[in-house]
Formats: sequence, C-alpha cells, structure tokens
Amino acid sequence: MKTIPLNRFAWAAVIWFLGGCYALLLREADGSVPPFAHFDKVVHFALFFAQIWLCAKAFMVENRPIPYRSLVVFAVFFAVCSEVEQALLTKTREGSVGDAVADMLGTAAALWLANKVAKAKGLVKVRADDGA
Repeated sequence: MKTIPLNRFAWAAVIWFLGGCYALLLREADGSVPPFAHFDKVVHFALFFAQIWLCAKAFMVENRPIPYRSLVVFAVFFAVCSEVEQALLTKTREGSVGDAVADMLGTAAALWLANKVAKAKGLVKVRADDGA
C-alpha cells in the first residue's frame, strides 16, 4: 500500500490546506477594494500552486514518484468544494467558475514545475518517447 510521506513538506501542505480553508470559507471578505482587477484569481492561482507544490515536494524529497493523477483529483475536488461552499455558506463571497479555473491553472503550473525539477534531479526516469 502506498503511503503519503510524513515529512516537513507534507506537514507544511497540511498547514497550508487548513489556512486555505480558513481564508476561503471561514474568514468573510472585508469589502475593501482589491489592489487590481481580478486580484482574486491571482490569489486562487497562488493558493493552489503552493498547495500542490508542497504536496509534490513531499514526495520528491523522499525520492518517490509524484502522484500526478491523485494530486489533480485532489485539486479538482478541493476547487469544486471550495467554490460550492463559498457560494452556499458565506455571505460576502461567491462561487465562481473563474476562480476554479484559476485553481486548476495553479495546480497545472505546480505540477509542471515539479516535473521539471524532478527530471533535473534525476528523480523521474525519462522515456525515450517523451521527446526529451
């Protein structure tokens, strides 16, 4: 049975997840004007980028393969749940397809970077048909 690594990056991912849940669901928006248009999309991108990067890094530091599919499934589940919960459970936030897209773009960027880092460190075996 595959286990989730329990190292400092995994614990950081847990703390980041809890902080993200607090920021998205428990902390109401203060109504201030954002610094620039679509600032919320940048925040969603960064939140998911950091979450998935920390998860991938937890596997990389133990020389284990990154579970790309599982991380994408987790990110989709988290994105959908957080948007539905924002729409239904908060008074000052709303669920948004655009936010979910930003979440998934952050996920994709983190996994792309994790793959590049893993390949550079020799943690991922490159197949001959990979084009690399």
